[in-house]
Amino acid sequence: MTGQACHACGAAELVPFADLGTIPVFCGVHWASRDEALASPLGEMRLAYCPSCAYVRNVAFDPAALVYDTTMDTNLHHSPAFQTFSAELVRHLADRYPLKGATVLDVGCGQGEFLRELCHVSGARGHGYDAMFAGPVGEDPSGAVFHSTHAPLDDSTPAFDFVTSRHWFEHLDDPYGFLVRLRELAGGRTVHGYIEVPDACYDLATAGWEVIYPHVSYFDAYALRSIVERAGWRVEATGPLFSGMFRFVEFSVNADGPPRSDAPLPDTADRDRQLTSIAGFADRHHAERDHWRTTIDRLIAEGDRPVLWGAGSRGVQFLHLADPDHRLAAVVDVNPRKWGRYLPVTGHEVTDPATLAELGTGSVIITNPAYRKEITATLRQLGVTAQLLVA
Repeated sequence: MTGQACHACGAAELVPFADLGTIPVFCGVHWASRDEALASPLGEMRLAYCPSCAYVRNVAFDPAALVYDTTMDTNLHHSPAFQTFSAELVRHLADRYPLKGATVLDVGCGQGEFLRELCHVSGARGHGYDAMFAGPVGEDPSGAVFHSTHAPLDDSTPAFDFVTSRHWFEHLDDPYGFLVRLRELAGGRTVHGYIEVPDACYDLATAGWEVIYPHVSYFDAYALRSIVERAGWRVEATGPLFSGMFRFVEFSVNADGPPRSDAPLPDTADRDRQLTSIAGFADRHHAERDHWRTTIDRLIAEGDRPVLWGAGSRGVQFLHLADPDHRLAAVVDVNPRKWGRYLPVTGHEVTDPATLAELGTGSVIITNPAYRKEITATLRQLGVTAQLLVA
């Protein structure tokens, strides 16, 4: 676990701090049968940190273990709360940067919702790349062109004025090399960019349900600033989003004028706070595993039929660690593509939230507090009276 140089600041070797054992490799795949789900592979999660910038990495990560294709579904746009958040982000970027007539490169575009809306609202053109993209490839009425493959980042990459990447950067085996290559492709042009990742400030200060195998890297405020600047970009602004679940960084090269930040950029005080979270993470994580196993057992002993709401990556990790024996009565999700399918390793079946109306549950567990209000409203519409428990 030792001997790896920091991928963010490059100034120190990574120091081991938490061994989480084996966890599901394919958090975004939902299998057609329980047998397939139960056979889904496990990978080792051994975390190490940089004492210089607080960057965190799974030093046991094997890039050959993951294959991204159209069988994966990590789409969050079925949630009204996420739709609202994404629409507000589009308006922010369209107002802040000169995107009309510009070309946007979206690396890891998912199913294209964000790039379509950005092109529509701002008047930009766009190229979206993602091996998980399952829609029609080629030109889209929005002004975007979609490619069901990884971004080549070579001479065939269209010249771009703005680059975006949402929830892909943390998946990269070489995130620094990615930023350096983008800087090389920018050349002498003025280019701005936006990257969004899960916020390690939240993940490592809590149970860490988002500490999953596909996420190689974990960036707090200071580490994210460090890697962007080291790769030759200027940080324009950074901060938390979506109830602290996400962190963004806006950056530029060859841009005129001062940085656009409305607040001080992260400094060593931010790093030191993150190092404190890192120091306590292993004990906190294992304590939360035990707490939720005990809580589920207690609820069942009291005659309850507890359920989990949310079959995304956090939910998959929670089930593997806290309910490996299928004590929960159900797992529900708002994404209809997941209904009737089975989650990796544990084999829990995913159902429509409407099934809760007949289940008689008194407790609904969620792993992302950003969806609390939305889920509460849906339960009320379904006529389900239940306590909401945030893991």
